[in-house]
Amino acid sequence: MKIYIALLAFVLAFSSAVPVVRAQDTTLTKKERKKLEKEKVRNEKAAREAAQKENIAKLLEKKFFVFKASRLYGPQGQSYSVSPSTNFFAVIDSIVIIQLAAEPLIGLNGVGGITLEGTTYRYTFDKNEDSNRPMVVKSRVKRVKGSPYFTITVMDNGQADLNLVLSQGGTIRMSGEIFDPQEAGVFKGLTTPRL
Repeated sequence: MKIYIALLAFVLAFSSAVPVVRAQDTTLTKKERKKLEKEKVRNEKAAREAAQKENIAKLLEKKFFVFKASRLYGPQGQSYSVSPSTNFFAVIDSIVIIQLAAEPLIGLNGVGGITLEGTTYRYTFDKNEDSNRPMVVKSRVKRVKGSPYFTITVMDNGQADLNLVLSQGGTIRMSGEIFDPQEAGVFKGLTTPRL
């Protein structure tokens, strides 16, 4: 009988202690709450960035994007700020539109520069699943004098660099951002006669 009483006392003591322990487990310290909140914010940011990368990758893969240039680089490395609404490189299906414009000038295209149109040839897209490496688009442009070759390297957030290698040996280098053509807000000038 003494064993049963001791066992019953032990069970009662243990069962009353369990809710106290559980109650202590559910309350977090201020430091733990802050840590959980930071982790939640970090996870939400990672999910947004992954969705943004996937959206940009779809645009590049479908050949349906606009690269809006914000900087133009000269042959000796000097850089110039340019208007993204009039300086762009677009690929819509197989059509390529290259437009360079200087704000105060009125050029052959009516918006201060030149606008060339051609078609893609040997278009390749490398998504680079590794998050440390940028996505890369490469192609030639037919129906533009000399069939220039372009390479666009795109980071996960849409920031991009474009290198357009001309047949005469020159290179046009720009940095900017990739957009959906429906949201790009660019002003296309008149197509310049074939140069």
